[in-house]
Amino acid sequence: MRIPRSGVSGIVNPAFPGRMASLMMSLLYQFDQTQWLTPDELFFHQARQLRLLFQHAAATVPFYQQRFAAAGVDPQAPVTRETLARLPVLQRTELQGAGDAMNTTALPQSHGKRHAIETSGSTGRPLRLFGTEVTGIFWRACVMREHLWQERDFSRKLAAIRWVRQGAAMPPAGVRSESWGPASGSIYPTGPAVLLNIGSEPREQVAWLQRETPDYLISFPSNLAALASYCLAHGIALSNLKQVMTVGETVTGKVRRIVDEAWGVPLKDSYSCEEAGYLAIQCPQHDVYHVQSESVLLEIVDEAGRACQPGEVGRVLVTSLHNFATPLIRYELGDYAEAGGACACGRGLPVVTRVPGRKRNRLILPDGRSGFPDPGAQADFRGLGTKVREYQYIQRSVALIEKLMVVSQPLTPQEEAAEKALVAKIFGDIFEVKLTYLDALPKRGAGKFEAFISEVEA
Repeated sequence: MRIPRSGVSGIVNPAFPGRMASLMMSLLYQFDQTQWLTPDELFFHQARQLRLLFQHAAATVPFYQQRFAAAGVDPQAPVTRETLARLPVLQRTELQGAGDAMNTTALPQSHGKRHAIETSGSTGRPLRLFGTEVTGIFWRACVMREHLWQERDFSRKLAAIRWVRQGAAMPPAGVRSESWGPASGSIYPTGPAVLLNIGSEPREQVAWLQRETPDYLISFPSNLAALASYCLAHGIALSNLKQVMTVGETVTGKVRRIVDEAWGVPLKDSYSCEEAGYLAIQCPQHDVYHVQSESVLLEIVDEAGRACQPGEVGRVLVTSLHNFATPLIRYELGDYAEAGGACACGRGLPVVTRVPGRKRNRLILPDGRSGFPDPGAQADFRGLGTKVREYQYIQRSVALIEKLMVVSQPLTPQEEAAEKALVAKIFGDIFEVKLTYLDALPKRGAGKFEAFISEVEA
C-alpha cells in the first residue's frame, strides 16, 4: 500500500497530505473513475467545461470576442460537436501575432497566479503564452497517472538524460536530487533522481548510467536508440534497468525493438506539448495511446477539417479545457496523428494509434501526394560495420533528397553508391540524391532530433 507524504508534523499514518498533494490526489481519484466512461459520456463532461471556457474567453479575451462573433457561435449556449466544428482552427501564426489580445483581462482568482510558458522553438519562432496554478496541477496529475498506470516503484532511482542549459548537469557527475520531482514527490516519498545533460557523448552517458545503476530511464527516443546501439556494440548490460520512458520525439517500432534487444525492458511513451501539457499516455496494456480527456479535448481532422476515422492520419487540434489565462481553442499543433478505435483494455478514453510526426516530417512527392517515411526501418541503429555514425535526411525540393552524414572515415565511391541506393530504397528512386559530410548533425530546440525533415510546402 502506498502511504502518501504527510503535510502535518508528527503524523505519518494515516497521512494528512499537503495542499498540492491533496489537490492532485483528488484529481487522481476522479481520473480513476472517468477513464472507464464511454466516449459520449466523456464528451458530455467536456462540453460542460467547454461552455464555461467559451463564456470566459468571450467575456475577457479580446481575440475570442471577435472569434465567436465572426463564427456565429453563441458562447452562452450548450456546446455540441457541431458548435465546435464551426469555430475556425487556431493557427500558430495567429497565436504569435495576436500578442496580448490572446490573454485574459480577468483571470479568476481561484485559478491561482499565472506563469509564462515558452516553447522550445523547434518549429522556428518560439511561442509565449501563460498557464495557471490550475493548469500546473493538471500537468502534475497526468505525470502521476502515467507513473501509476505503468506501475513504477516510487522507492527506486529515476535517471533522466534531458536538455539542460549549456554547461549544466554535465558528465561525469550530472546532478542529483532526493526526489523524483514536484509531481510524485509532493504525494509520496520517492527514491533519488539523477540528471545528465543530453549534450554529452553516448559513451559518457553510458558510463554515467553504469555508475548510477538507475531503475528507470527517461530520454528522447533518438538518444535512447544511440545508447542502446552503443551498449550492443560494446557488450554493455544495464542490469538494474526496469523500464525506459520516452518523451519529445516520435517513437518508432525500430526504437522499441533496439531498446528491448539491448536492455530487455519495456518502453513506455507519452505525448505532450508545452502549450497544453499531457495530450496522450501509452496504455498500460498496449502500445496505443489514451487521450487525457479530463485535461484536453483532442481532435484529429483531415485536410478538409472532417474528423478522421480509425486508421486515418490527420492534423492534431487541441483545446486546453482549463487554461483561462491564454485559452487555446482548436489550436493546431503542427503534429499529425493516427486515430484509433476502442482499446481492448476497456478504457473509454479516445485512442491515438501513433504520432508519425509534424508537418515538416512529411515527404512530398512530385504528384502532390505525401506520407511519413521511416528512415530507421531500413537502417541498423547499432552502426555495426559501417562508417556512417550519424545521419539525417533533408528533402530540399520535390526532386532532391540530401543525406547529411557524420562518418568515422571517408566513404569509398562504392560505399557512396550504396548510400544513394539506400536513399532510393527508403524514399523511392524518383529523387536526385546528394550526400553531405558534417562534423556534427544540427539539433533543434531542447536538443530534439528528427531523422527526416522536408523543406517543401505541401
